[in-house]
Amino acid sequence: MKISIKNRIAFYSVIGIASISLVVFVVIYLSVKKQSLLQIDQKLEFEAQKHIYEIKVKPDSIYFAYKEEWLEREHVEVEVYPLFVELVDKNGQSIDKSTNLHSQHLEFDLSQNEIFITNKVLNNNTIRQIQIPLQHSGQVAGYIGIATSFGDTELVLDALQDMLMIIYPILLIITFFTSKLISNITIKPITKIANRVSEIHTGNLDKRVSVVENGDELQTLSVAINDFLDRIDEGLKREKQFTADASHQLRTPLSVMKGNLEILLRKPRTELEYRREVQKAIHKIDEMTDAVEKLLILARINKLNRHLDFENINLYLLLEQLFTDYKRPIVSKNLVLDLDKNLKNKTVYLKKSFLSLIFDNLISNAVKYADVKSQISVFSKDVSDGFFVFIQNYGPEISKEDLEEIFIPFYRNKNHEISEIGYGLGLAIVKKATEALDIPIDVISENGITRFSLYFKT
Repeated sequence: MKISIKNRIAFYSVIGIASISLVVFVVIYLSVKKQSLLQIDQKLEFEAQKHIYEIKVKPDSIYFAYKEEWLEREHVEVEVYPLFVELVDKNGQSIDKSTNLHSQHLEFDLSQNEIFITNKVLNNNTIRQIQIPLQHSGQVAGYIGIATSFGDTELVLDALQDMLMIIYPILLIITFFTSKLISNITIKPITKIANRVSEIHTGNLDKRVSVVENGDELQTLSVAINDFLDRIDEGLKREKQFTADASHQLRTPLSVMKGNLEILLRKPRTELEYRREVQKAIHKIDEMTDAVEKLLILARINKLNRHLDFENINLYLLLEQLFTDYKRPIVSKNLVLDLDKNLKNKTVYLKKSFLSLIFDNLISNAVKYADVKSQISVFSKDVSDGFFVFIQNYGPEISKEDLEEIFIPFYRNKNHEISEIGYGLGLAIVKKATEALDIPIDVISENGITRFSLYFKT
């Protein structure tokens, strides 16, 4: 059976209040009962101590020394807080008793050798009775019993019990409807959130749930939903961007390959011509594979997974390893590599794959565009709250206009476009990775020097 969340809240509230109220009511009843018995018991103990001093215990007899005490009003009149007193021997035979007992007798437990208080019945009425053993020469010679009416207290306790039993179901009914009203008010913002989410689809992913800044669970829920929508929106945008970029980059080389192959098939060619065209096609396929790999990297890099797999990274070891991959072009261009030894003391806690992408692309550009027999330098500079890492090479300058565009996907610097073939994706990958890791990046190019700087917080 389906139960609405409002009714469930009301139901659980009733169960909770029922349990708590039951405990509270039981505690109240037992407390009142205990206090009532305590007052009666204190009265009985006081009377018992008073009467003990009036009793004389001898080897062959037990008797009251002051018989006139029996004439007191409390022993004669039943209506005024009566006290019933009876003296018995060790065999339970009555020796003396108060006149208000008339023909009745108190009930004694001859197996008890200690003072104890219990409830008894006298003439169909409940009484509270204290029984005290009387000692002589270390032996029990008899007992004195003192009792008082417990009926009025019982009536009060019964009335209290009836009242609590009447209040209990009324309280539960009130709790149910009150909880239902409160749950309606509480669920209303959740209903609004659900209605808002139901309106969002792939065509309007820019819409978001309204966040109420009140610091409660509803704010947490709405923020979490908005974060989830952000991830979906970003994923779809990455998918659309990848599709657009891939089609943009692959359409031209595929058209060229198709045209060349169609021309090749129009008439018989020599083996050398066939081989030359096949090599061109293989080269184009390699270029397209490289472009697709870089496009996939661009699509996968995002801030949402930047905290995954963080680790401590020694920058010197990372850079040394990356430069090893470019050993052949460095040697062929007779370049001098200056890797700052101070970087051995520089360790960062970041995602290694992202950081490797950043340095790999910057080193690749530095080697690719460096003048022959020039120097590539990687050095650091400490500041108050972190340090900079610089990657510098000597070669063609980047114009001020190009500096503002070089991080845009597929943008090629005019001076570099002449000397090197590429897709303009390397620095776009660098920019996206630095944004994901919150590493500010800057570049200057003047006087034949191009220098990229990365800032790392400590």
